Amino acid sequence: MPTLADTIADLQAHFCHEPHWWPLHHDDRPFEVTVGMVLVQQTRWEAVEAALLRLLATGITSFARLADADPHIVATLCRPCAFYTRKGAALVGLARQITAYPGGMTALLAAPRTIARQQLLALPQIGRESADTILLYAGDVPLFIVDAYARRFLSRSGIIASTVDATTAPYDVVQAHVEALLPLTDAPTARELHAMMVEVCIHHCTATHPRCRRTGARRKFVDVRKCADHCLNCHACPAQRYCRHANTVTG
Repeated sequence: MPTLADTIADLQAHFCHEPHWWPLHHDDRPFEVTVGMVLVQQTRWEAVEAALLRLLATGITSFARLADADPHIVATLCRPCAFYTRKGAALVGLARQITAYPGGMTALLAAPRTIARQQLLALPQIGRESADTILLYAGDVPLFIVDAYARRFLSRSGIIASTVDATTAPYDVVQAHVEALLPLTDAPTARELHAMMVEVCIHHCTATHPRCRRTGARRKFVDVRKCADHCLNCHACPAQRYCRHANTVTG
């Protein structure tokens, strides 16, 4: 059985580096990442990106401006994201708490990992996965994000199956196990690990009807650069040769 590092190397060789897979349309990374993490809950990224662009176009480009915005207007701009009315109010409330925090988001993200995570978890609509995503992508804190994509890929591939059930194990257990197998010493490496698991699950290891031995699925994103060069010569999932799931199906 190949190691997790071997697996990621194969995924990188197949997908290459994708600089646009987390599109950024504004120079305030913490703001855009945080808003995106609230909106993406139970929503496809295509809708989230469109909502982000509408918010930015109306001048809501910082936590300070979001804190002063009308929650109903914010909710309208976030439509059709799931639960857009609730998320609109949550975003305004979140922004007000962040702007009231001494030093704002910059100071919050500068705190030690455990403390920063606790403070993020105290914000509206921010759960464990969202908090860690903000820490990694906005705060450059190297860590492993245990999202649905990671759980699905780790479970199906069987890479850590002998010690941890990635589908049901607690968040912190999966995170600690992966970080022990593949120490993440810098944010770019941690982001690349997360990106590769997202990419393989978007294109091949889909929730239903996985494309183990077929060309990767195509998705249309608002940012036309995203995935523009992916899977052009693809005929199968790059992990299928050793994947436990792939070896039990014919798809």
